[in-house]
Amino acid sequence: MTAARRLAGPLVLAAVLAVALLVGSGVLDAPHSAAARAASIEREVRCPSCLDLSVAQSNAPSSVALRHEIAAEVARGEPTQRILDGIVARYGTDALLVPPAGGLTTVLWAVPVAIAAAAAVAGGSVVLRRRRAT
Repeated sequence: MTAARRLAGPLVLAAVLAVALLVGSGVLDAPHSAAARAASIEREVRCPSCLDLSVAQSNAPSSVALRHEIAAEVARGEPTQRILDGIVARYGTDALLVPPAGGLTTVLWAVPVAIAAAAAVAGGSVVLRRRRAT
């Protein structure tokens, strides 16, 4: 078996994984309408007076007011990050359902990914050793 043929399987797997990650990241999505963009932001923001609901899910007066504010800012053309930054400035980082990247959050996500990658490499090396032994 040639070296190119041995590498074909892992290379195809890596290509499929890369395409899946690219599609799943939303980079290729079409631009959102104003209403869709506002709805997306509302799903990221926690209801100020609720425990575990987003602004989009809650009918509390504070959520309704925040929905109107988000819609107005989107209509004015404010960038999403600026809208979220304004909400965080008023309500703190707990206002976001998805914590901002950086610091401990990055470590908490990176460690399991690194462990999975190391396990995949170790598993691949075991398979290669067994194939060479036979």
